[in-house]
Amino acid sequence: MISLRKPKLGKARGWAAIVFSDTTLELTTARPSGNEISIERQASAPLPAAVAGADPKGRLEAAVRQLRAQVDPHEHRIVTAIGGEDAFCQTLRLPTTDPAELKQMLDLQIDKLTPLPAEEVVYSFESLEVVGDETRLLVAVARKAAVNERVAVLEEAGLPAEVVGVDTLAVFREMLRREVVPPDERLNAFVLVSPTVANIIVHSRGKVVAVRSLLLGAHGIAEPDTQASIREELQRTLVAAEVEWPGVESGRVQFATWSEPARTGVAELAQGWGETAEFLSNGSSPTPSVSVCLETARADATHLNLLPDEWRIRRRIARVRRTLIRGAIAVGAVYLLALLAFVTLVLWQKARVGGVESKIKSLQTEYNNDRTLHKTLVAMQKQLDTKYSALEVLRAVGALMPDNVKLNGYTFKRDDSVTLRAQAQTATLATDFISRLEKCELFSKVTPGSMRSEPGTGLTKFDVVCTLKSAAPVPARGGSLR
Repeated sequence: MISLRKPKLGKARGWAAIVFSDTTLELTTARPSGNEISIERQASAPLPAAVAGADPKGRLEAAVRQLRAQVDPHEHRIVTAIGGEDAFCQTLRLPTTDPAELKQMLDLQIDKLTPLPAEEVVYSFESLEVVGDETRLLVAVARKAAVNERVAVLEEAGLPAEVVGVDTLAVFREMLRREVVPPDERLNAFVLVSPTVANIIVHSRGKVVAVRSLLLGAHGIAEPDTQASIREELQRTLVAAEVEWPGVESGRVQFATWSEPARTGVAELAQGWGETAEFLSNGSSPTPSVSVCLETARADATHLNLLPDEWRIRRRIARVRRTLIRGAIAVGAVYLLALLAFVTLVLWQKARVGGVESKIKSLQTEYNNDRTLHKTLVAMQKQLDTKYSALEVLRAVGALMPDNVKLNGYTFKRDDSVTLRAQAQTATLATDFISRLEKCELFSKVTPGSMRSEPGTGLTKFDVVCTLKSAAPVPARGGSLR
């Protein structure tokens, strides 16, 4: 069912099909709406008459510009199609496997399907059915230049095509979906005629069996010779299908056209075929743009896509470039904000430091006077303190000295250290004396020096440096400035 109502805001992104013909450019936009597809707009733009020697791309550009204002690529995904006469379609049977391996097998066989070099063609395939260990495929091959010509025109107009289909197949599938085309098991034929080409599709059980296209030339469908050529090509296609599908009966032959001028000629063509032929009225045959749009918009449909890989790569690179540019802009904005915050913090900190320095300078004179007075008081305290005098230290050392230990030398440095040079009967006595010195409350540190035994006498001579506790810094009384 096709609904013509306008989609509500917030709906999913729609599709826009732009299909080229010899005389016009057709546009159809649609949007999924539940289980239905809502057609939003149908429009067309005439192609200027072809001029000998003129660039055909210029004709397409003028028509595309007319339609560009009627479709928003941010709201619609763009799809286009080539005609059946521009694509070679064939069914193949390959071993059943995953799609990636099927593509590899087709890559090896593409040279057998077309006389053109592989780099000059683009192809796509879809699975029709799986029978046992075989998969039947529909393969479509087209000249890459013909596809690029249309895709490039759309791309330059800001309408990047995501899918390139075959319009004849899209019309056939839409007719099948509408149950106009019989879905039985016989070999049926669907002949779609336009002013310049007749496309023949042989099908069975709704699956494509064979596809052929016949260019009509300048005389058109009304000419008896043209009709005879179509009947002859249709007969050959049916015979080839019967050979490939032995035992399957021939079915109905349906003729259709969406071109009003071609209706009479197509009706005559159907009458001339026989009782098994049927002419479908113009209302039964949707335009290619409608068919392509509706086919692409259905999420459960499988599509041929003849869009060359270089367009996908180019767009991917463009997306990455845009992402990098946006990321660089975002990083630059964050950097500027961070720099501004940092500069503001530095200026505030400088102002704060300047205030502190001003305060320090105002207190510096008073601080220097207090420090000088503090040093004078400490010196006077040390002068009055007799605890660490040379006499007191000598008395304490003498009291700690064991028997059989003799003091040979004594060097006293006030408020610093005392160096003792002594001798003992044994090294044990010397060690015992040093141990007693370490426990003396006058000394903060006792550092043993050399210890040696005198030959001949048996005496042990040694020296030791004792650091006075008064040598340690005296804690200041009160605050100080630094």
